[in-house]
Amino acid sequence: MTHITKADKRRVVNRGPFTSRFLPLGTPLKDLDDHGLAQIGRLEHATLKGGALVPMHMHQNEEILSYLRKGTMHHKDSNENDLGINNTYFMLMNAGSGIYHEEGVQEGDETVEMLQIFIRPKADGLKPKIQFHEPGSTYSLNAWRLLAGHERSEAPMIFRSEVLFYDVRLEQNKILQTPDLNDNTGFMYVFNGNLTIENNGKTIEKGDSIVIKDEKLILKSNRNSDLVFFALNEKAPYSRNGLFAK
Repeated sequence: MTHITKADKRRVVNRGPFTSRFLPLGTPLKDLDDHGLAQIGRLEHATLKGGALVPMHMHQNEEILSYLRKGTMHHKDSNENDLGINNTYFMLMNAGSGIYHEEGVQEGDETVEMLQIFIRPKADGLKPKIQFHEPGSTYSLNAWRLLAGHERSEAPMIFRSEVLFYDVRLEQNKILQTPDLNDNTGFMYVFNGNLTIENNGKTIEKGDSIVIKDEKLILKSNRNSDLVFFALNEKAPYSRNGLFAK
């Protein structure tokens, strides 16, 4: 089973130099009473122009991965981190019982384009921590790269939740299958580009998303395309008590 949701179904919120596009996730599925999808509580495709600032605020009971593809975002938090994150330096906040942070883009800097990924943890009140990861390359060309995953995975960043997160840059005219699901549910988002699903001939492009169950898709890129993919264990426990990932 696959269910495609087009980009125009995202909810767009403009806050001056900060624009958020919220994905509907499980909302289009008629048998699912949840604005999220299993372990994904919220998925936000955001752009922050120079001068944008999200002032200090708290997160609790959620795992937040900042996945940048363009620009540098300045991050400051209650763990005394004060630094820039970008497309070669990723950050995962395991908020647990509580972390305060702020983020922004300096005036005159390049516009940031990113995903803010809110994952529901397996339990409330876990010990807060922050992880950073510097991959060997900006893009993983034509092969899925595991960036974050559950505690038994070999991912460089760890979610305290039963989820795996992959990314890839699929170059023009290249073909790639979606990752093995092993009875899990897949969720794929097109960050950039245009692709054909060879299984059914449908075209997907920037901002489109797909829920996948019991199937493996064959993707052909019509131009260079950036994709992210989640494997979700819907049978595993997760909390809906996060401030943003309810």
